[in-house]
Amino acid sequence: MLKERLPVHIDPLRLAKAGRHLAGTLPLAQLQRLGAALASNEGAIEVEIEFGFDQQRIPYMRGTLRGDLPLVCQRCMEQMALPVEATFNLGVVGSEAQAERLPEHYDPLLYQDEPLHLADIIEDELLLALPIVPKHPEASCPVQAGEEVGGETEAPSGPFAGLRVLKGGKQDIDNR
Repeated sequence: MLKERLPVHIDPLRLAKAGRHLAGTLPLAQLQRLGAALASNEGAIEVEIEFGFDQQRIPYMRGTLRGDLPLVCQRCMEQMALPVEATFNLGVVGSEAQAERLPEHYDPLLYQDEPLHLADIIEDELLLALPIVPKHPEASCPVQAGEEVGGETEAPSGPFAGLRVLKGGKQDIDNR
């Protein structure tokens, strides 16, 4: 598929009627909300989007986003590149009532005759793809769990970590 310049605004119904495919790149610098979570705004995301109507005549917008997001590992506090491949399947609806009737495999995209900002839709999908706590894979992180980070030992985690602290760091009763 040929890569083209992505439009700034889209009319998803018109694109669905035409059965259009869009493919291109979107610079991370254009994604302000996502930028707050990134270590830098350098780089771009590859975007592929297909518009059409399904067998139930529901207009859809489905696509794939690929790229590396520069994040800060929360274990070692160093920059890392998180590879992302996010897919989305949006059903284009005109009201909340229509959104409630969408089949389960669609997320609603509310459209009311005003052009939609394509970067906002892409940014929403990337925000959903972010991990809650970004970390290198343990094998490739310079700091391993329990090691000192900047002079402090990483706090124990898990459902009973607080109990270990209250017990003065002692082992389980069975291990005494």
